[in-house]
Amino acid sequence: MITLLKRFGKKSALALAVAGVLGAVALSASDRAPEIVPVAATQADRASLGAETVSALDNLARTGKLTDADRKALAKNRDVARQVVDPAKTKVHEVSTATGGKAGKSGCHRADRYISYKTLLGAKAFEWHKVLHYCWSASGKVTIKERRHYIKNNDGFNYDRGLVSNTQSGKNTPHYASTMQGKVENCIVKYGCIKMNNPYIRIVVNGKKGLPYQIWQRP
Repeated sequence: MITLLKRFGKKSALALAVAGVLGAVALSASDRAPEIVPVAATQADRASLGAETVSALDNLARTGKLTDADRKALAKNRDVARQVVDPAKTKVHEVSTATGGKAGKSGCHRADRYISYKTLLGAKAFEWHKVLHYCWSASGKVTIKERRHYIKNNDGFNYDRGLVSNTQSGKNTPHYASTMQGKVENCIVKYGCIKMNNPYIRIVVNGKKGLPYQIWQRP
């Protein structure tokens, strides 16, 4: 901080110091993915977490799973446990609107479906959403008005790394399909990035009916 004051003055130094803290803890108040790249953890950082905690995190990073012993170890360090996405607590939300869409009539529908992830302590870690706003003509042709993904209710320890796959087929035909699979990385302060979650949502629309659409989701 003393060096910053000499080089940039009091106000600029304070702003830089705050930015540095935010970069270290990787927090974001918005629903969008944090834009700050998480700071890499040093060996000293990891050692400060304790051998038992580090061993459990290493196991999760290597296997993508948590054993009972790992859970007990992490439960002793609640500050770390509140950052870890629990692979056993993922919930798929697949409630679909099933009204409207009579044959021979045009219409539109906006679907926003998501998969929610929770931490070891049971708090919400983030939601991965897919939006598909589509219309169908009286003859059954499907057109797309909006198609995207986004993260909501991010606790600040998860980073949107884009998409593994992003495909669509059948635009302007009666059979339309849209698939997206995301990449969201869970990162732990003083340890580093630990696991990539890959939420998958596929929506298929029958333009002759409009609604209901078909949906497949997996975490």
